[in-house]
Amino acid sequence: MSLEFTHLETHSHYTLLSSTIPVADLVARATAEGLTHLALTDTNALYGVLAFNQACQAAGVQSIIGMTVTAAGEAIAEDKTPGQLVLLATNPAGYRSLCRLSSLIQASPEREQLAARGLDWAALAESGTGLICLSGGRRGWVERLLRIGDDRAARDYARRLAEIYGEHTNLSLELHQPDDEAVAREIAAIGQEVGLPWVAVQPVYCLSRQDWAKLRLLAAIDRNCRLDDLPRAEPGIDRNWLSLNEIAKRFAAFPEAIATAGEIAARCGPALPNGRPIWPVLKLPAHQTPEERLAELAGAGLTDRYGSEAAPEVEQRLHRELVAINRHGFAPLFVIVADVVAFARREGVPVSTRGSVANSLVAYVRRVTARKIVPRGNGKEVSMKYLPVELG
Repeated sequence: MSLEFTHLETHSHYTLLSSTIPVADLVARATAEGLTHLALTDTNALYGVLAFNQACQAAGVQSIIGMTVTAAGEAIAEDKTPGQLVLLATNPAGYRSLCRLSSLIQASPEREQLAARGLDWAALAESGTGLICLSGGRRGWVERLLRIGDDRAARDYARRLAEIYGEHTNLSLELHQPDDEAVAREIAAIGQEVGLPWVAVQPVYCLSRQDWAKLRLLAAIDRNCRLDDLPRAEPGIDRNWLSLNEIAKRFAAFPEAIATAGEIAARCGPALPNGRPIWPVLKLPAHQTPEERLAELAGAGLTDRYGSEAAPEVEQRLHRELVAINRHGFAPLFVIVADVVAFARREGVPVSTRGSVANSLVAYVRRVTARKIVPRGNGKEVSMKYLPVELG
């Protein structure tokens, strides 16, 4: 399946202090121009993907979930400024890969330094499943190395990308100034040599040229400096949205690059979770389900708490609770939380619970909570009285 060109590198205002575009406005522009697919690729962050996906669904546009990541150059150049890669999720596995990469940076106490340094090859290689890679264009290492005359390093870098992303690796072409076409032909030559396609890319940080002044203002805020103290902007570099007609004219010498953009878009399917709970993978005995494991542990816990002959009312309640827990898919949660609480108590870490679930019999027999359940009633209607007991 082949589609017309679509924008594969766009940044919303969730690319903090670098873009002026609200997510809704970005999708509205795509809709107005008749695009059927659109990517969101904020830098090192996925904050906007849910709002983006919802806006795309409302507009009848297929969302492409992506991210622009900063990548370390390692020993390939003296310049320590990180390069960029644009990564697009083809499926839910790809979205999970993006989440891991984003978390490496955003969850780090030194996230600003890490983002400024860029992710290394090992981090990229560990989270490459389900992703399509675009080499980053003018800010990517392939083009940057070509512009300083290091053709060999540019080829080596393209090959290393292919080692991670395989046939899903693409070389980005950006055209802004007249001399960019010569560089683009060098990139295409590398693609022919190493067997990688090249794709037309227009990085979008604002919707129109009238917003360029706002981009400079954001840059000054980011650097905490006066506008006059900002480095002079490189002339002729467009960071705004281009229409399909403008793209067609700009890449007239590279029609295959426009076609590749459409082909990539067609390969990117729904990637966000469908709303079902996502639990960590449990290390269970062979062929045992979380539901079976919870029932086994709860049964052992019942004996531990009440002895070998628990009252029938208690056994009935345990059964009803297990049925309800399994019906809602919460069995993995109960198994995991019990392990966490047990570890905390072994290590002397204070731990407590709150909420109605903490009052469940399953939580009690699994020693998640420390309250003793005493059945009382006439045998038909059973109420439960909770009394504090000592831990341990």
